[in-house]
Amino acid sequence: MKITGKTIKEDLARAKTAYLKNEDLRMLATLAAALKSFVSVTLPSTERMEVESQLREAFSNMSKSPRVLKYIPKGIPYAKGQEAKLFQYVAAVYKKVKEDLDRESLEQMRERKLKIDQLLIKGQKLLEEGNLLEAQRNFREAVSLRVDEDGLFPMLALKLMDKGHHKASLEYLRGAIETSPGNARAYDLLVTAAAKLGETDSAFKVLSEAKKKTGETPLWLAATAQLTARSGKWDEAVTVARKALEAQPDIVLAQKVLSQAKKRQAAG
Repeated sequence: MKITGKTIKEDLARAKTAYLKNEDLRMLATLAAALKSFVSVTLPSTERMEVESQLREAFSNMSKSPRVLKYIPKGIPYAKGQEAKLFQYVAAVYKKVKEDLDRESLEQMRERKLKIDQLLIKGQKLLEEGNLLEAQRNFREAVSLRVDEDGLFPMLALKLMDKGHHKASLEYLRGAIETSPGNARAYDLLVTAAAKLGETDSAFKVLSEAKKKTGETPLWLAATAQLTARSGKWDEAVTVARKALEAQPDIVLAQKVLSQAKKRQAAG
């Protein structure tokens, strides 16, 4: 992109916006970009004065940031004609602030994961004591803290299913399907839960809700075929199973439906 007075002023405008939003890293990055551009071009005197005025304001704003003052207690005043040196200062502060933010992010992640672990341990203890209501409260809070811990969903579903709480497991199986629609385990668990419950309506509801986010994936079709077969609608189940296998020939759930249908047919 060609550097012009306009592009420099746009960077400085971004720096001001970032300052107003307390986005210190972005403020420093855009100010550094403006300084680097400024020293690389020769601007007409009027435009140069406009840029210098914005630089003066940007340095004033930067010198109010507690993160910047941590490293430069008196701030950095704008010095006309010293833009190359100022760029080095701003770049150095940017690096320090980024290190601070990265460190804080790592600490926050560790605290979050520790909190999740504590909630899971407490929830499991309550589950062992037969207190499903309080166990669920802890499990749901753990889920609310997740960022990329998608494995929480099948884990919690299994914890509940192991204690016979198949109905309660369904909300986590829905989460498992929505977050990892390509993971066959969640669908297997859903079919198992339906079998233990002795009804399919609840499981069908899980698939219906998940479909809004995942669409009709091959695994979704296979699970639907299994539940449909369990409902006694064999012709429909076979049709859906074949559709799943056309899309993905190795789906065990769908293969089982066809195998079961053949056995029923052979039995008369």
